[in-house]
Amino acid sequence: MQETLSGVAKNLLERMEKEKKEGVIDGKEDKSIIGVLIKATEAEGGRHVTPEEVLSSMKELLLAGYITTSNSLTWALVELARNPDTQSKLRDELLAFGSEPTYDQLQSSQTLPYLDAVVHESLRIHPPLTDFVRVAAEDDVIPLSEPVITKSGQAVNSISVARGTRIGLPLACTNRSTAIWGPDAKVFRPDRWLEKDGIPKKAQDVQGYRHLLTFADGPRNCLGKGFAVSEIKAVLSVLVKSFVFEMRDGPNTQIELCRGILPRPRVVGEEGSAMPLRVTRYEGF
Repeated sequence: MQETLSGVAKNLLERMEKEKKEGVIDGKEDKSIIGVLIKATEAEGGRHVTPEEVLSSMKELLLAGYITTSNSLTWALVELARNPDTQSKLRDELLAFGSEPTYDQLQSSQTLPYLDAVVHESLRIHPPLTDFVRVAAEDDVIPLSEPVITKSGQAVNSISVARGTRIGLPLACTNRSTAIWGPDAKVFRPDRWLEKDGIPKKAQDVQGYRHLLTFADGPRNCLGKGFAVSEIKAVLSVLVKSFVFEMRDGPNTQIELCRGILPRPRVVGEEGSAMPLRVTRYEGF
């Protein structure tokens, strides 16, 4: 994955520098994040950054700021195409709201509650990153919510972790655990976020953002989670108001995971990483 990201970032940086030298973007102020970073390589004093720092930042922006969000939008549209009643209910809410929501309104769970529920349910079932790996900074003891019986028959209530131990965090498995989210944990059901007791007690005990581990947790959680959720909401609000999304080959289309930089959906048996949907303009708009 790192090699792929490095190649994309390097090619993009070289292209932008070439366009600048050839005068393609002369007279225009490049206000993109990458443009600002490139400009900073020419700055004097404390704001100066090296080309290596620009390349490193670009890799982070591509992975955390673009690929993850586009992947989440793909999954959200797939789920809406699979569940036309949910899509219609969301469209009704958006049309009734009328105007384009502001950034502050998108940040709120109350302004467009069903949009908020659809987005978080999609992020619950389809986190862009399915797992994380962390390294223990010091010796520690991790308590278990329930005892585990070892092969020897001993009941263990905690796990000792030595400094330097690599620990895998199964984000997707936790988000979709029936022991935490109930028997319908693997079902796309946005209404759970709106029902009085829709979020089970064990799920409420999860300390992550909105009881999810989609953005990890702790001091190294995703810094851009609020912006990412608002961005997904903004794009969905425009698309769902204007278009109807259906599975290209009908509601029973089988989907599998395609392994790339991130796991993506694709139609079973097809090559590549495309996820074709049938899109028609909503006539009632």
